[in-house]
Amino acid sequence: MILRRLRARGFRNLADQDLQLEAGLTLLGGPNGAGKSNFLEAVAVLGNLSSFRPISPSQLVCWGREKYTLAGVVRRAGSEVELRQDARLTRYLTRSLWRGGRRLAMGEYLQLCPVAPLSGYDRALVVGAPEERRRFLDRVVFHLHPEALRLLQQYRRALRQRSELLASGGGDGAAEAFEEILASSGARLIELRLQALRALGACLEAELAELGWPAPRPQVRYHALDGLGGPDATQLGTRIRSALARMRRVDAQQRRTSVGPHRHDLAISVGGTPAREALSAGQTKLLAVALRLAALAVLEQRLGSSPVVVFDDVDAELDASTLMRVLARLAGRAQVLISSARPEIVVPVVKGGAVWWVESGRVKTGGAERSLP
Repeated sequence: MILRRLRARGFRNLADQDLQLEAGLTLLGGPNGAGKSNFLEAVAVLGNLSSFRPISPSQLVCWGREKYTLAGVVRRAGSEVELRQDARLTRYLTRSLWRGGRRLAMGEYLQLCPVAPLSGYDRALVVGAPEERRRFLDRVVFHLHPEALRLLQQYRRALRQRSELLASGGGDGAAEAFEEILASSGARLIELRLQALRALGACLEAELAELGWPAPRPQVRYHALDGLGGPDATQLGTRIRSALARMRRVDAQQRRTSVGPHRHDLAISVGGTPAREALSAGQTKLLAVALRLAALAVLEQRLGSSPVVVFDDVDAELDASTLMRVLARLAGRAQVLISSARPEIVVPVVKGGAVWWVESGRVKTGGAERSLP
C-alpha cells in the first residue's frame, strides 16, 4: 500500500500544498517547529482520522482558519483509491469522509488507507494512563474485526446514556435497558480484545527478539480489576449484567459506570515488576516501538500487504545500534516516512530512500530532494 499523493489545506502549520510521495523510505529533516511532525500527522490523520499525538481534534485546524481538507491517492491491490476528509471547526470538529465522489461512514473510510504510526508519544503505551493502552488494543481489534467499530460505538452510547440516567435519578427499569446493551456489547468487546491480544503477543515476542531486547521478556496481560475479563462471552455477558445491577446505587452517587471494558487495562510487567518501574527511558521507548511493530505485523497479516508507516522523531532516546535494528525492522515495507531533527545521525544507518527538507511548514521535494547513500 502506497500513498501516492497528498493534498493539505488548512492543516496545522503546514503550507497549503500538493505533494507526490514515493515508495520506500523517506526521511524528513529540518529544525524543530518546521512542520516535520505535522506532515507525518497529516498522513496519519488522513488514514486513521486520529493523530499520534495527544491533542484535541480541534487543534488540527490551522490557527486562524475554520476548516481543513486532507486528500490523497492510495495505490493498493493494483488499483488507485481517492480519499478525502473535509473538516470544519465550529463548537466541535465535524468531518465528512469521501472516497471519490461517494460519502462514507467512518468504518468504511478507516479501511481505505490504514497508517501504522510510531512516535515518542508511544511511551504512554508503557507508562501512561489505561485509556492509552485500551485505545491501542481497540485499534488492533478493529483491524482484525472491522465490525468492532460499530460495537464500540454502541457500547459507548449505552455507557453515556446509563451514566446520565443514573445521575438524573432515573428508575431501575430504564437502567436495565441500557445495562442489557452494555452486557451484550461489552462481553463481545472483551472477547475480541482477548483474541487481538493473543495475536499481538505472538508478534511481540518476535519483534523483541529482532530488536535485541536486553532485559527479561515483558509480559502483557488483560487486566480487569472488576473481574470481568473471562473468555466466555455468553457467561461474561451474564456477569457484566449482574455487576451493573449490583453497582447501580454506587454508580448513581459517583455519576459514572464503574464496571465494564471501559475500565480495563493492559498490564505490562518485566520480571514481575510493572514495566513503568522496571525500565529505563531507552528500554521504555524500545518496548513501545516493539508494541507498535507487533501491531503493524498483525495488520500486515490481516491485509496481506504493508500499510503506510510513519515514525516521528525516530532517533529520540535510541542509540545508534538500536536505531539500526529498528530501521531494519521497517526495511522492505512498501512506504515508510520518518522524521528527525538530526538527520545527520539517521542518514548513516539507513540505506536507500530520499531525504526531504521541511521549513516553515513547507515540504521541499524535487530539486531539494537528496538521495540517501
